[in-house]
Amino acid sequence: MGMWTAWCVATFFFGARAKITQTSSLVLKEDGEATLKCSQNDNHNYMSWYLQQPGKGLQLLYYSIGADQEAVGDTHPGYKATRLNLSDFHLVIKPVKMNHSADYFCASSLDTTLQSHLLSLHKLFSPSPSLRREQLSAQENGL
Repeated sequence: MGMWTAWCVATFFFGARAKITQTSSLVLKEDGEATLKCSQNDNHNYMSWYLQQPGKGLQLLYYSIGADQEAVGDTHPGYKATRLNLSDFHLVIKPVKMNHSADYFCASSLDTTLQSHLLSLHKLFSPSPSLRREQLSAQENGL
């Protein structure tokens, strides 16, 4: 319910012009590889990937201020992000482990100097009304 409320508030203040598209839920074998694809259609410079593990708050994994400009947020082993172009920001998880089971969120927004230099502010407030939910379930035996 909390994430829904945050999305509604963000939509009210910023409007929902941008469209974010993500890979749907995944079920994977442990020690495999997962690529979570995120695309946006509004030429936003700023894109980010968040992780939310059960019972915990959002954690910033990676962010980007343009094509080929990825930066690490909170340190988590096994993740790598790639900003292919202005529209696409992919997150690779390798090797997939049970502790990677979580909700993943991709966000985008127009970049400003303030957003680029105040990472702590970014961690407190979502940079965009354009959030989509991505759930990754890693299982030892897979399907």
